[in-house]
Amino acid sequence: MRMHTLAWLALALHGVAQAGEVLLDIPTRPGATVRVLEMTGEHTAGHVVLYLAGGSGQRGLQGVWPGSLPTDPDTLFGAQRQMAEQIGAMVALDTASDHEVLDIDSRQGAAHRQDVAAVLDFMRKRHPQARIVLMGSSDGAFSAAYVANRLPSVDAVVLVNGSGDAWAEVPHLKRPVLGVHHRRDACLPFRESYRKARFFPLIAVDSLAFPQVYAGTLRDCSRESAHGLHGQRSQVYRAIGNWLVTGEAPPELR
Repeated sequence: MRMHTLAWLALALHGVAQAGEVLLDIPTRPGATVRVLEMTGEHTAGHVVLYLAGGSGQRGLQGVWPGSLPTDPDTLFGAQRQMAEQIGAMVALDTASDHEVLDIDSRQGAAHRQDVAAVLDFMRKRHPQARIVLMGSSDGAFSAAYVANRLPSVDAVVLVNGSGDAWAEVPHLKRPVLGVHHRRDACLPFRESYRKARFFPLIAVDSLAFPQVYAGTLRDCSRESAHGLHGQRSQVYRAIGNWLVTGEAPPELR
């Protein structure tokens, strides 16, 4: 496994990218690596989207191999593979080898920032012609906004179902930002982010499959919830890809 990883790294450092999927262990800090899954389309990448997960920050990339992940475009990996075909490359980041769980405090720490910066620099060398985009969902949206504010080499930011705290970082970014938020999100409610997100391009997602959210609604942050864009991931990711390519985004998705 180690020899295969080193081979992937040697290939990547020479800027050679093949269409499909590849797992890479990228050195980020002394004694630390970040495993990423890079999905690429058949054409030269115009954009490379680095995706930061919410919750613990983990993507479950240990013990998987290229081609083993779901292909259904309504699964998270399937939707991201769809985006790779659309814009060039999608990179899912796992947590660092020495810091496996991220909370809000560690998402603001120097180690997390260094990890993302190292992956960004690696992908910049691998795809020198591409625009680099930071994209995050839920607490990953906070990571994306916070880190992008401190990394001038980020070209655009996409925040999916982010908190008001994530959007508080956005006015300082001075680069293209797209928001996506489900109106029936019972984890990080739409009404809390909308006050700040409405000043930027924002796709409001809605679906009658989920109940309206009120003050007493039980919190639901699962992948099968509105917060997880269940049933609409393919549609949402397609719209995000279109925005990256054309600069246009629909105000509503149903």
